[in-house]
Amino acid sequence: MRLGALILTGGRSERMGRPKESLPFGEETLLHRIAAVLLEGAEPVVAVRRSARQVLPELPAGVATIADAVPGQGPLGAFATGLRHARTVGGLDERDALFVTGCDSPFLTARTLAWLAGELDENEAVVPTPGGVPQPLCAVYRLSCGPVAEALLARGTAGLRDLAEAVDARRLDEGALRQHDPELRFLRNVNTPEDYRRALADAAY
Repeated sequence: MRLGALILTGGRSERMGRPKESLPFGEETLLHRIAAVLLEGAEPVVAVRRSARQVLPELPAGVATIADAVPGQGPLGAFATGLRHARTVGGLDERDALFVTGCDSPFLTARTLAWLAGELDENEAVVPTPGGVPQPLCAVYRLSCGPVAEALLARGTAGLRDLAEAVDARRLDEGALRQHDPELRFLRNVNTPEDYRRALADAAY
């Protein structure tokens, strides 16, 4: 099985008050940091913008950037756009998979990427579910999920959680997640200025 990765960058960062993808994190941006981690264990790595007008910060060599095929369809639309690119340009097929994340997970690691992909087995997706709450933006999906995503979009659905509930997904409970990462650091998101300050402090920046 080949593993690619999608970084969904189209959010408006309303709670942060500034574009999260461009936040400095050490000597790089938050988006650059996440992309570099994904390149250690996935190919292709694709950043999906909300439109061709959205400007992203510099990315590592080897990361492709594309725009939502139909702007305004939310994370599920961005996922479907990225999946089509992975199939037609990246050469992945139905049994291959994509790790999907946002641009605001500074503690994601290549070790976690490999672990989640290894938990896929014969399922269509692997979704961390701490406390019973699915985390569809830190999950692995086979390309065979594409038709389900397209059908949900046709019905007006924009959320990745709906996709995770509609396919044959393996849900990793909190016990399994903490065996991998006792503090669940890989699931931390940077949504607010306070989240950002804490993440910088924890990373010793």
